[in-house]
Amino acid sequence: MIQRALYVAAFLAGIITVYIAYQDRNLAVLQSVSIPLQIEAVATPLTHPDTPQHDQLIWRGGIKMTSPHPRFGGLSGLEISPDGRGILAITDKGFWFKGRLGYSSDGNLLNLSRGILSSLHDTAGGALTRKKDRDSESLAMSENGAVYVSFERKHRILLYESPLATKAEAIPFPEALEDAGKNRGIEAMTELPGGCLLVLAERQQPDGLLEAYLWDQESWQSLTLQANSKGLLPTGLAMTPDGDLLLLERSFSFLGGFASSLRIFPAEEIRPGYIMKGRVLANFDGEQAMDNLEGISSRRGEKGETLVYLLSDDNLSMAQQTLLVMFELREQEKPAGLRSAGCLKNGSAYSAALETKAF
Repeated sequence: MIQRALYVAAFLAGIITVYIAYQDRNLAVLQSVSIPLQIEAVATPLTHPDTPQHDQLIWRGGIKMTSPHPRFGGLSGLEISPDGRGILAITDKGFWFKGRLGYSSDGNLLNLSRGILSSLHDTAGGALTRKKDRDSESLAMSENGAVYVSFERKHRILLYESPLATKAEAIPFPEALEDAGKNRGIEAMTELPGGCLLVLAERQQPDGLLEAYLWDQESWQSLTLQANSKGLLPTGLAMTPDGDLLLLERSFSFLGGFASSLRIFPAEEIRPGYIMKGRVLANFDGEQAMDNLEGISSRRGEKGETLVYLLSDDNLSMAQQTLLVMFELREQEKPAGLRSAGCLKNGSAYSAALETKAF
C-alpha cells in the first residue's frame, strides 16, 4: 500500500514538473526585485550514527524559506559573507538571490529578510531567459568580490565583476568536461586563497574516482578525489577559514529519497598528482535527511569557531523544501608546518593567507 502511494505521488509530481517546465520556457527579466519571504525555524537533524565523526558538527540553527513570488526556489550555489549577514545564491532558472540573515543573541541562525531576485546575464549583457541558457548550478566568490557561476546543459563558466552584475566574462572551460551530459557538468566550485578556482563535475569516472580541475587564471590542472563509498556525487564545495576543503555530496532514489554526505579534505591534500581521500564528517539520510542539499559555505564565527552553512534546492516542487541550516565544525587536528593547496602559480599567496587566517 505504501509503495503504491509512493508511485502515485511520484506520478503526480512528474505531471506538475512537466507543467512548470512548459510554463517557464522563456522567463520574464527581473532586475533587483524585492520579494516577500516567510521564515520558519526547523528542528535539528541527527547526524547518522554510523559515521565515526558524526559528533564533529554542532547544530547552530536552521530555517525554512518560502515566498509567494513565482520565481523563488530552486536555489543551488551558496555564499555567506564573512560577517554572516549577507547570503548570495543562484537558482536553477537563472536568477540571483540575495538576502540578509539574522541571528539570536547566542549567535544561532534565526531569520532571513530583504530577499531580492535578479536575472543572470550573458557576456553581451542580455538576460538569460531561455531554458537551455539559464541552468545555473554553482557559484564561487572571489577575494576581489567577483563571482564565478557555472552552467549545465550549455556548459560554461561566467565571471561577474560583482553579485547581480548585468554583464559577464566567459572563462575557458575544462576540455575534459565539454562532452559532459546535460546534467553532469560542473556542480561544485570554490576559490582557493591565492586566486585559483577549483571545480568538480557531477559524475564519477569508470575507475571509481572523481575528477576535479584547478584554474590558475591561465590554464586548467587536473586533480583526483576518492569517490564517496556510498556512490554519492558532488553538489557543493567550500573552503573553511583554515584552508581545508568541504565537499557536499548527494544521491536520490524513489524509495530512499535524498541522501547527503559532508566530507572534509585537509589543505595539504589539495594538489595535482595526489588522490584526495578526505574523511566523512556527517551523513544525512533516512530520518536524518535534509531534502536536496546543494549549496555550502563556511566562515569564521565571532568566537573564532568555524561555521558551515548548507542549503537545499526544492526544485520548485511542492513536495520539497528550501532549507538553510548552520553547523559549528569542531576544531580539527592540524599537521605541523605550512600547508599547500596545489595552487602552483599562487602558492606563496595561499601559504600567506593560511598563516594569517589559521596560524
